[in-house]
Amino acid sequence: MAQTNKHDSNFDWAQKHSADKEALLLAIIQENSQLPEKEQERYQELWRKCENETLSEDELTEYQALLSQLEARNLKRIEALITLAQEREKTLGEVTAELGLKEGINAF
Repeated sequence: MAQTNKHDSNFDWAQKHSADKEALLLAIIQENSQLPEKEQERYQELWRKCENETLSEDELTEYQALLSQLEARNLKRIEALITLAQEREKTLGEVTAELGLKEGINAF
């Protein structure tokens, strides 16, 4: 009987650890899904100007800095998604669909 309790205790720990890890991964995915609101708005504004080819030199520098931030966030998000998919033993596409995320590498 003592053996069963030890097994149950290990199983409970493994389940909790797995749940904690999944919660952390989901937080990383959420946190890195976009820039903070003010920066996201500025990025969109600069993106429109870039599309219209009306960026000044300073705006281009600012836009490039925001793009670098987005790329870094995107990398963290994708790494967390891949790890989550591995934890759930599912494909990246399945996990992305389950979470209701946009498809594609850059979903900003």
